[in-house]
Amino acid sequence: MSVESDIPEFPGEEPVGWITCRHRPWDGVLVRAGRIPFAAGDEVAFDVTVCGDVDGRIPAAMVRGVVSVTADTTAVDYTIPWDGVLDAVVEGSITVSYSLAPAGGGGPAVSESAVVRYSRRGPGGAVCGPES
Repeated sequence: MSVESDIPEFPGEEPVGWITCRHRPWDGVLVRAGRIPFAAGDEVAFDVTVCGDVDGRIPAAMVRGVVSVTADTTAVDYTIPWDGVLDAVVEGSITVSYSLAPAGGGGPAVSESAVVRYSRRGPGGAVCGPES
């Protein structure tokens, strides 16, 4: 079941469609589930795959982050971690979907996937990271 055909968003995309060094991915990358009502007690599980290619065919790292909603809201945020996830590739893509387990019961609903290109190459080809 689709969550109102919602697609997770990457509020830090810069330029649009990209997460780059300007975003400081070593501080984590924010992803947002929004535009639908979430209720206190809902659980939102974000499934993240970081791939070594832009087509999402070469998975390098995966993580599932679960957020418990504490108050009624229209947006739930999750920060994709650096260690073991975002640091796994220099260039590629990030794919995210989320599932909603409603507090009031009922089956879980799953969003469509969002894909953003990911690059830690700065101007001149240098790789950025927490030490740069």
